[in-house]
Amino acid sequence: MCTINPFCALRPTPEKVSEIATHSVERYSHEQIKDILAHNPVSFLQVINPVHIPEQGAHEHLYSIKNKLHEFVSKGIFIQDNSPCFYIYRQIKNGRHHVGIIGLASVDDYNNNTIKIHEQTLAQREEKLKEYLDVCEFNAEPICLTYPHNKVLNGIMLEKAKDIPTYDYTIDEIRHTLWVVKKLEEIEQIQSQFKNIPSIYIADGHHRAASSARLAEMRRTSNPNHTGKELYNFFTAALFADDELTIFSYNRLVQNLNEHSVDSFLTELKKTFKVTLLTEKVKEPAHKNLLSIYTNKQWYSIDIGNLPRPHTNDAAQNLDVSVLSDFILSPILGIKDIRNGLPWAPYKIY
Repeated sequence: MCTINPFCALRPTPEKVSEIATHSVERYSHEQIKDILAHNPVSFLQVINPVHIPEQGAHEHLYSIKNKLHEFVSKGIFIQDNSPCFYIYRQIKNGRHHVGIIGLASVDDYNNNTIKIHEQTLAQREEKLKEYLDVCEFNAEPICLTYPHNKVLNGIMLEKAKDIPTYDYTIDEIRHTLWVVKKLEEIEQIQSQFKNIPSIYIADGHHRAASSARLAEMRRTSNPNHTGKELYNFFTAALFADDELTIFSYNRLVQNLNEHSVDSFLTELKKTFKVTLLTEKVKEPAHKNLLSIYTNKQWYSIDIGNLPRPHTNDAAQNLDVSVLSDFILSPILGIKDIRNGLPWAPYKIY
């Protein structure tokens, strides 16, 4: 049973939404950020990337972010719904439609494995994000969750999409549309449907979810009147059915071969897997149970299909990325603790 609640979102005024909306800071170069901050006074970059004063410490910088958000609210750039709502969000990119529901997911569901993970997180990054949430007290980017296709929820979203949207704008050739769900009967219907779903899954945002859980633990410990209904017990989530997702690659960039030469590393791989040198320029595996490795200016394909899978009932342990960790990163490259101090860096290819 999944707990998904409505909430009173703090959101842009409709007439300014296209000016306010922005990518995350990491998507911009330093020069692009400078240009946006200089020419767009209502860009959300003004909030999440305020002018940094060199003598400020990290904690003071977080308070600058919080104060800038309050400034946007006081100027009427952001508004807040008067009663808890759900939000139907649709994105159209490269001809693909993705429709989901924005609401609050439960930290308790995360802790008891109702919200399932498929990757480990870095403790240092969790702590840094927890400090951000503790000071700034807002989720700038919802965690992306996915659930098995639900006919009723899909029908609710299709019906709502017939209404005039609250937002409908295009940025960087991506169209964003949002409808606010205010009617109590619609809200209750959405909640009841999620209660019938036994598990949901994190598609993107493992560190943000883990940091929210850390924050909740800290706040609960320090709050003698804790009830479980406080906002720190929840985090903002965008929930998409499994058939609404487009899955991107998730890769590991390894900085060293744990004292192996390239030849000895390949020899170790061949003891367990079928390794094939690729002559064509291939970057991504052609199908499941294939891994691609690039080393010494050569691409190799690793077939893991014949490997015995001991965790037959554990979907996460049977993922190709788990095989990579259990049979290559750990025993061959010595990467045993993927939460604390690693010679690799995760990254995504889009």
